[in-house]
Formats: sequence, structure tokens, C-alpha cells
Amino acid sequence: MPLSRPVAIPASRIFPCIFFAGIASAVTCPPAHAEGWLKEGSQELILSGGKGIGSALIQQDSTAGADLVGANWSYLFYDYPSQHHFQWWAQVSYSYMWRDYRGRDQKQHIWELKPVLRWYPRREARGLFGEVGVGAAYLDERSFGAVELSTNLNFSLHFAAGYTLQSGNTLSLRYSHFSNGYTNTPNPGFDFASLNWHTRF
Repeated sequence: MPLSRPVAIPASRIFPCIFFAGIASAVTCPPAHAEGWLKEGSQELILSGGKGIGSALIQQDSTAGADLVGANWSYLFYDYPSQHHFQWWAQVSYSYMWRDYRGRDQKQHIWELKPVLRWYPRREARGLFGEVGVGAAYLDERSFGAVELSTNLNFSLHFAAGYTLQSGNTLSLRYSHFSNGYTNTPNPGFDFASLNWHTRF
């Protein structure tokens, strides 16, 4: 019987597939707190401060020189302590960026909605962790610095590393990327890095 040949998946379909897989996983996982929604300690308020970054990573053009502040609300949807501790968070975010570019004041408002997977290498949800989130974002300005977006609605992707204290408060460093996932052209991307303080309540 002949072996089947591997099927190549176009790059334009990979990012949307990751996005919908993350949404499906977060929706189908049982809640972290079966006895009641919004239990104490199941939410985080995250305050962010950061900068735009150059074109060394995913994006094609630079947002270096831009400043950022932001606020995020996260809900702990699923908590699974095993040999390694996994958590699913649902996160809503708002970020505000500004910069002076060629003598013009530019502003950018960013709204995000995404599921976030957090992984601790130990059984307890404390100490060092890694995090990834994939979702949707709306950027109100297509032109910002050297970046010219082709769509206002984009996919959002972030990678983070952080440390959770015994109190439950957390400090993290995050890299965020926005693009249309090759669903439209051009696809220059839009990146920033942020330092974040998480407060549990």
C-alpha cells in the first residue's frame, strides 16, 4: 500500500488555526472554580508599561521610540495542578501607545480579547512561569511610525515569562505581536514589549 504524501499547509492558514484552537480549548475546559464564578483570587488586574520595538523579531518595520501604558483584566478559567501546573486565563486588554514621528504626534489605541495559557514547571502555581496568548485585537490607527497596517482588526499573539510570589501577585515581561495573519496583504506586523504587574483579587 503506497504511503500518503504529507500535505503542506499554507502559511495563511496556520495563524487562524492556532487562534481558533486556543478559543476552543478555553471554552471546552471545565471552570477552575465549580462552586462559583468570580471566586476570590480567580481574577487579575494587570498594569503594563512598555516600548515599541524594532524589526528584529516578527514585524517588518520598527515601532521603536513609541511609549505604552496598558491595563488588562484576566479571569482564571481553568486550573490544573499536575507534575507541572497549567492555567487557562481569559483576558481583556487595553493599551495606549504614543510617539513623535517626523514631527507629528501619533497615538494608537489597542483592544484585545484572548485566551492565555500559563505554565509553571512545578506543581504549585508560584515561582517562574511561561505564558502564551493568541486572540483578536482592534487597532484604531493603521498608520503608526514606519508601520502601515492593511487592517484594523488583527490577530494578537504574546509570549511572556514571569514570577509569581507567595501572595499571588506577579511580575512579568511580555512580547506582543499584532498582524492580520496573512489574511490580507501587506502584513507588516506591529510589536511592543512591556513590563507587567499582576494583582490577584
